[in-house]
Amino acid sequence: MRPILVSIPSKVLFFVAIGLAAALFARDLLRRRSAPGSPLSLNPLLLLAGALALVRFRSPTASFIPESGTFSQPWLPVPIFAYGVMLGTSLIVGWFLVVRFAKQDGIRTEDAGAIYMWTAIWSIIGSRLLYVLTNLSSFTSDPLEIIMIQNGGLVAYGGMIGGFLCSVYNCRKRKIPLLQWADVAAPSVVLGTGITRVGCLLFGCDFGARTDLPWGIRFPGPNAMAPHGSPAWQRHVELYGLSRDALQSLPVHPTQVYETIVGLSLFAVLMVLRKYRRFSGEVFVGWVIGYGILRPIIEVLRDDDQRGNVGPLSTSQFIGLVSVVLGAALLAHLIKRYREDPEGSRLWLRPVPAADGPDLSEGPSQPLRAAKLSDGGGAGTRAKGRRKRR
Repeated sequence: MRPILVSIPSKVLFFVAIGLAAALFARDLLRRRSAPGSPLSLNPLLLLAGALALVRFRSPTASFIPESGTFSQPWLPVPIFAYGVMLGTSLIVGWFLVVRFAKQDGIRTEDAGAIYMWTAIWSIIGSRLLYVLTNLSSFTSDPLEIIMIQNGGLVAYGGMIGGFLCSVYNCRKRKIPLLQWADVAAPSVVLGTGITRVGCLLFGCDFGARTDLPWGIRFPGPNAMAPHGSPAWQRHVELYGLSRDALQSLPVHPTQVYETIVGLSLFAVLMVLRKYRRFSGEVFVGWVIGYGILRPIIEVLRDDDQRGNVGPLSTSQFIGLVSVVLGAALLAHLIKRYREDPEGSRLWLRPVPAADGPDLSEGPSQPLRAAKLSDGGGAGTRAKGRRKRR
């Protein structure tokens, strides 16, 4: 367990931010001298705001405005959380995958990048909202904790729902068939799930139930990284009679590792589906049904108490089972449509045109074909003329 990977000195970050802001502002002023009217960048203001935030939250003065003794006293370092690093890694990897698959499936890179960006933002918002809704009692005393995601508290299915709804809106806005985009995005989502679970393992959240299996893992008690002990250690002390002097928790299922294996395995399956798919939506449905079956099984082995419940099921079990039913219904519909119109079901064969460009979904336009024929005819006539002159 290592919730904080590294801590960066706050004072160093403050002066780096101020220096970069001054350098960028000077660059903008020089640019305006050579090109009057050129716009000023917002980056200096953003860096300045970040520097003032460091003064407010990391210095002992707790004020946005530095005081006389602000820099003579020690500042709290800026922690780089393991979960945040893995979440960021998953977003970066997902970006490259989406761009690659979008090119293969006829979606413009600009559209894919924009949809991915907004989907990522709303995935984080959705995952946090679902966590808050399933743990409302934890936020009644301090509502500000709702936005403190560095303390943990994201639900994968909330992110998937938020990202899906955002994708629906953005695809309609850009006139991109939803199923065409879904087959592009699904592999990056499932791979991202596997990567972020490594962050859960390092953070100590989402731990499993007690086990005697040889691969059971123990989480640490109070230490420099976690003064109150890991979540598993705390729960075992409160409920299972573990001594407060114990250095580690009882052995538990490494459910975070299980989820990583599920994510990587489903990613491999989806890549095979992309290669041999018969109709659009097949990759997306494979993800929905596959994850909807495997996630509830892993939930049986979990023991953390911040998952919420719907009757006898945890929130994720309920959503997973519902998604399997909906996915199966969608699969039946797509198979029926494929049998009726095989070519029309393969949306990746029809490139999505730009919003203000020609429709490329049915090949070159009539004027373009006419121009090519005209040009070809002219070239042939000129060639014959040259042969006659020779």
